[in-house]
Amino acid sequence: MQAHLASDGPRAGRKASDALGRSSIVTIAFLAVMIALVMSGFVYISHQQTLVEEVRKNARTLRVARQAVMETGAAVADLMIRHDSEPKLLNYARALNWLNSFPEDIFPRTASRGSEEVPASAILTALKAGWADTVSAVVAKQPEIAQSLYVAREIQPNTTTLIDAILADLTRREAIEASLNRRISSATSIVLGLQIMTGAFCILAFLGASRSSSRDARARDQAVGNANASREQVSRLFEMTEMLQSALDHGDANAVLRATAGELIPEFGGALYVFNNSRDRLTLSTNWGRPDREALPDAIGLQQCWALKRGKPHINHPSSHKLRCEHYHVSDCALEIPMIARGEILGLLQIYCAGDQAEERLKDVANIGAALADAMSLALSNIALRDKLRSQALRDPLTGLYNRRYMEDALERVVRLAERERTEVSVIMIDLDNFKRLNDQHGHAKGDAVLRDAAAAVTNQLRETDIACRYGGEELIVVLPNCGIDIAAAKAERIRISIEALSEPNGAQVSASLGVASVPATSTSTRDLLANSDAALYRAKQEGRNRVVRAPSHKTKGARMEQSGPGDALAAE
Repeated sequence: MQAHLASDGPRAGRKASDALGRSSIVTIAFLAVMIALVMSGFVYISHQQTLVEEVRKNARTLRVARQAVMETGAAVADLMIRHDSEPKLLNYARALNWLNSFPEDIFPRTASRGSEEVPASAILTALKAGWADTVSAVVAKQPEIAQSLYVAREIQPNTTTLIDAILADLTRREAIEASLNRRISSATSIVLGLQIMTGAFCILAFLGASRSSSRDARARDQAVGNANASREQVSRLFEMTEMLQSALDHGDANAVLRATAGELIPEFGGALYVFNNSRDRLTLSTNWGRPDREALPDAIGLQQCWALKRGKPHINHPSSHKLRCEHYHVSDCALEIPMIARGEILGLLQIYCAGDQAEERLKDVANIGAALADAMSLALSNIALRDKLRSQALRDPLTGLYNRRYMEDALERVVRLAERERTEVSVIMIDLDNFKRLNDQHGHAKGDAVLRDAAAAVTNQLRETDIACRYGGEELIVVLPNCGIDIAAAKAERIRISIEALSEPNGAQVSASLGVASVPATSTSTRDLLANSDAALYRAKQEGRNRVVRAPSHKTKGARMEQSGPGDALAAE
């Protein structure tokens, strides 16, 4: 028994040793397979990320090229309005040089023009030739030829076709990028799963052998968590950039900024300052995360902020002896980041933090703050460019009033709304008296100045809901929603007095004749409203100018037609 027991000991030891050896071999083989799979996954992810970066790089270049096309087209349109203004010529040359810096292969191969596909390079070449000929005509002081060239060369349709082709190509690239990102996400999940399985296997195999493996596993988990957190931050920043591309105004952009900052840096407050219209100071656009803190200043001067002076981020600390901005009067530590796009400062992003080690915490989120500032700066630049183009399309460049096209659309909407709500709409037709004689005697520069002053005098007498437009030449028109003919006539008289008061400042006799019509008092439709106000204006001219004449009501017109007969009624009209 003892001999058997003695012989069983070495045998059992050998079995245990063999089992341990086999277990070690299986463990090593399993780890080798796992490592091979993980490395393959990393290689695959790296390759996909390289493809994503290439797609993003090409997309960024294409977006910048699209911006260059739009700015060149805007510069040509501005030249046609302002003629041979030297700054505008420089803007065109700068925009064209910028566009020429891009290789043609960055643009889409084809563009859709109607039902046919044409080479995008041909459209771009035609655009450049059309721009060059148009600008040459402008420089030669031949605006009519420039206008005809602009239409004949189909510059606007070609620009729209090229931009649409670029947008379609960008959409295609975004779809490719999304597909690659999905592949990266799936591969990352698989690699992460393999890592977790490998870590769990190692922990179970060597739990009693080494306590360091447990620490390595925790470090690995923390690294995975940090990687996921970083990936989530990058994903949120990309989502923010995408949302900002759809922002129509500062309100939309501010909402996207507040939502993104609340997710990425929830323990920090913030504020956004943007330039006012005169660009002499920055005004508070939005703020978040500071419900119980001191009120922020409504405006910041350009010389009050070190971040704006240096063009670099700056930290203000309430208890520090370091350099602080003049506008800084709060108890929280503040990181201020200037927002710069295309070499121009567009605003200021502030991030606030309170409590111990506030300055160090702000330094930790400085990179996220810089990314938020970069995204917002591009959005603000795009919004400003969009507003400029919209204003050029809807406004008269001389007077700043709405143009005739906008007036016709707006009047139709206002009249339809009035008919539906059973309210009144009035129109005041204004024509400056003897304006041709004023131009002949004092020059066109004085005539332009009188037109601008008259437009300002008109708008000073209007409500926010009223619409003032330049109808053509020296003729202006005012649309008054929810306003009867009596009130409209009184307002027209105040406008007449304001315009007549321009005589002394301009050193010339200035007056205006005004015709007033209303729906439903004098007219039944938009066409009747314009015709009746114009007829009333004609009567004011016939009766001696510098006066207000109201269009007759329906009953008065009917009685007049009955007394004078059809022929006389037509003559009166």
